[in-house]
Amino acid sequence: MTAGTNAARTVHYLSDEYLAELSRLTTAAPAPPARADVRLQFHATDTPEGEIDHYWVVRRGTLTRAARGRLETPDLTITATYADLVAFQTGELHVATALVTGRFAVEGDKAKLLELMLVLQTGHYARAAAALWERTQW
Repeated sequence: MTAGTNAARTVHYLSDEYLAELSRLTTAAPAPPARADVRLQFHATDTPEGEIDHYWVVRRGTLTRAARGRLETPDLTITATYADLVAFQTGELHVATALVTGRFAVEGDKAKLLELMLVLQTGHYARAAAALWERTQW
């Protein structure tokens, strides 16, 4: 593999590189019909690195930024185990199931959660990130 061949490089889930590529891929895809604006903070527990805070910023239905760290004023905060976040990302765990069963603990504006669910249900997010997920080491 040459230094310029990024398409085949494996990335680790929740790494800085993974989150930056997720932002780039979802922003580059055609805009989805949902027009949600959500600032979402994640707190991942039981990861191989310990606890990890990362966030998503969704603007007009598109994930425009994903990065490690904490948002100053998130609309929502989701706390979940690493295993449950992986299951969510790989499609094995639907967000509604995670919420109803308590696998995702949510704090904040629940109306924003509904907006986020609309974005995730359009398929835009999954289609945009599919190539990244194929080369992600979970």
